[in-house]
Amino acid sequence: MFEVLDEPDSNISCERRNTTTTPTQALTLMNDEFVLLQARFYAERVRQLAGDDPASQIKTAYRIGLSREPSATELASNLRFLEKQKAYHSASVKNNATQLALTDLCAVVLNLNEFVYIN
Repeated sequence: MFEVLDEPDSNISCERRNTTTTPTQALTLMNDEFVLLQARFYAERVRQLAGDDPASQIKTAYRIGLSREPSATELASNLRFLEKQKAYHSASVKNNATQLALTDLCAVVLNLNEFVYIN
């Protein structure tokens, strides 16, 4: 995973790292087992802090991941996303659909440009 994300060579010193953006990087962040596991841990932390209220969960996820509150548009969009993911997971898994939907949301936050790139 680190090679895909431009891991620096510790044997060579350089004053500035190369910056690249490739489809492989995005696919790795979306599908890598380690990243998905971290999204699950992130969702568990969000649920512990925010409880079962979806709006509180979204606000907590944004505070943890992005150090800011979601805008009204982001909150509404993410509420719809959670509902769709909950319905999707309910079709195949009877229990934990809510937690799986929250895990999906946390995976999305981990893949936002705002999280991945430092401005």
